[in-house]
Amino acid sequence: MEPDRPLFKKILAKARESILNFDSREAESAVREAVDAGMDPVDLIEYGFIEGMKDVGDRYEKGDVSLLHVVAASRIMDKGLLMLKKCSREKKLDLRMFGNIVICA
Repeated sequence: MEPDRPLFKKILAKARESILNFDSREAESAVREAVDAGMDPVDLIEYGFIEGMKDVGDRYEKGDVSLLHVVAASRIMDKGLLMLKKCSREKKLDLRMFGNIVICA
């Protein structure tokens, strides 16, 4: 990842916030922006969506959110990943997902 790119940081923050806000439209928008900007999909998943899921998990462990929130957040991440698959097909990117593993060739 190129951490110094402000656009990438903005997109990653948007992906993370989409999980925290349970906002599927924001997740899908972050995916479109990432693909259009040429961001590595693995970075989007790892530093955007997964970081958001970690935050939700931390909040759950503290008792700040219920299990229902964790499930809702995971569904938002799933919608983001489905959009990533769709966008990768449209842009003809070589993206393969194997369970929880993503490989970009």
